[in-house]
Amino acid sequence: MGDAKRKTPDTMPSAAATKKAGQRLAKPYLVSGSRGKTASKNRKPLFEVHSVFDLVETDLAQCANKHVVVFVHGYNVTRSEALRSAADFYEKLQASLHRDGQNLDNYEFILFTWPGDVGAVWFNDAQEYAQHSGVALYELFLELRKSAGASKVSLFTHSLGAHVGLRSAAILAERLVRGKTDLRYDNILLLAPAVENDVFRRPHMFDDYHFPEAPFATKKLHIFASRGDDVLRKAFSASERDAALGYAGPETMKPLKTMTLRVPEVLGTNNTFEVNLHDFSPRSTTIINPELHAHSHSDYWGRQAQSDYYINLFG
Repeated sequence: MGDAKRKTPDTMPSAAATKKAGQRLAKPYLVSGSRGKTASKNRKPLFEVHSVFDLVETDLAQCANKHVVVFVHGYNVTRSEALRSAADFYEKLQASLHRDGQNLDNYEFILFTWPGDVGAVWFNDAQEYAQHSGVALYELFLELRKSAGASKVSLFTHSLGAHVGLRSAAILAERLVRGKTDLRYDNILLLAPAVENDVFRRPHMFDDYHFPEAPFATKKLHIFASRGDDVLRKAFSASERDAALGYAGPETMKPLKTMTLRVPEVLGTNNTFEVNLHDFSPRSTTIINPELHAHSHSDYWGRQAQSDYYINLFG
């Protein structure tokens, strides 16, 4: 996790490092992100730098008519760790797609890496980077759907990556409600989300990071939580003085259940919203298969059964 000294986040990974990280995969992933290209500009969160997405020596034309799967890593993850995590995640996900009879030619895979690697005790700084990076992810989504012509976009986030993902969804939702777009994420899957468990309720204070309108921006929202997650149980609650969404799920499901009615009322009957909470706790009363249980904060793609489960939700 690093020491107490505040670190300057890494810049975007090199093309050589990206190629090396994905070479063992059946289909290498693309890399996008909001890390910027100059380390000196990463010393503090800057909207003009970290709200802009970059691509590592590629373009998005190959995403035309494809189902694009985007993976957003969590807090205090270096660019090298991000590349390794994405390779591990996509290796199992691609194997699950293959076992499910899916053709990988119909998919493209993208890592979205953001500057959350500030050190183990600088969570508030990482939240600011995440807030800006959500804008960059929103711009990437638009580029995929409007310019590149992707047929679907599914988003996986891990840990504080949920903040990045929900921020992007909140921006998209605002434009949907105003009639400025008709595009939505097809699926958003939040693995161990390190955001407050009332994130979908309207905040009592202006400086809270809450995204009550984000569900408008996705057809299906899946939340994965585990009481076996000591990072969220201890470190998150100590830092935020609140419970984490990824520890035991939402404080209340009422705002999300209300969205199942509000979305078609506001956006039209052709638009629906579905939400599901998946309890991956070792003693879960709803998910009995122990191969699915998450015993730690990063234990969400260590076993093939977990990836198989995700494929059943969106593949």
